[in-house]
Amino acid sequence: MFNTLNGDSNVAFFKEYKSAGLTATGMPVVSVSIAEEEVKSIGTQYLDGQLTAWNYYQTTPGAANEAFVKAYKAKYGQDKPTSDPMEAAYVSVYLWKAMVEKAGSFDVEKVKAASDGVTFDAPEGKVTIDGATQHIYKTARIGKVGSDGLITEVWNSGSPVKPDPYLKAYPWAAGLS
Repeated sequence: MFNTLNGDSNVAFFKEYKSAGLTATGMPVVSVSIAEEEVKSIGTQYLDGQLTAWNYYQTTPGAANEAFVKAYKAKYGQDKPTSDPMEAAYVSVYLWKAMVEKAGSFDVEKVKAASDGVTFDAPEGKVTIDGATQHIYKTARIGKVGSDGLITEVWNSGSPVKPDPYLKAYPWAAGLS
């Protein structure tokens, strides 16, 4: 099953899913908006073994992520998980800083012009801005929710994927943008 629900709708969905006798083993769900924070609020009794697609998990390996998680937990509490949306916001600030420094200006057009190729060693791994689209190359990940409430990567794209926000690489999407 492919789940695009957001927010509290996931609580009702997974409660009904479980009450219908469905399980992650028999009928797995891949969710695109459930991160560690949502796991905590929905409950591991409903999500244990389910899959989620993001670019970052608290358990993503690497020194940059270890430092990010440690600093976050020191400030907000050991019981507070990090998540893909949090990491994305953090990364955005550092990418903006690097673009401003490269442009030598806060002028929006100059910053946009300077964006191409700007990189950052993010908690998720290296990210790079594609100047043509103003989007970033990111590693795609599939993770599995554990009984501890954390999401552990079970697959990744191997390297950051070139952004294609306008679906130009796909013949089936011709004329959609």
